[in-house]
Amino acid sequence: MKILRCRDLGFNCGFITTGYDADELKKNMQEHIETIHRESFEKMDEDDKEDIKYRMDFLLSRGCGCGAL
Repeated sequence: MKILRCRDLGFNCGFITTGYDADELKKNMQEHIETIHRESFEKMDEDDKEDIKYRMDFLLSRGCGCGAL
């Protein structure tokens, strides 16, 4: 089981998505960010958006699946 926390991506938010498919977790988190944090997300430059994607990939690649940095 893998865990992805919105807080670990830099948002002050308790949203957590869990599952076994990394692509599905990334999709769920991206949808959450684009809807719930839309205003903040739209103000970010492309480097910050890419950093969020990198963090998701990094967290989901951890062998323990805990999502902790």
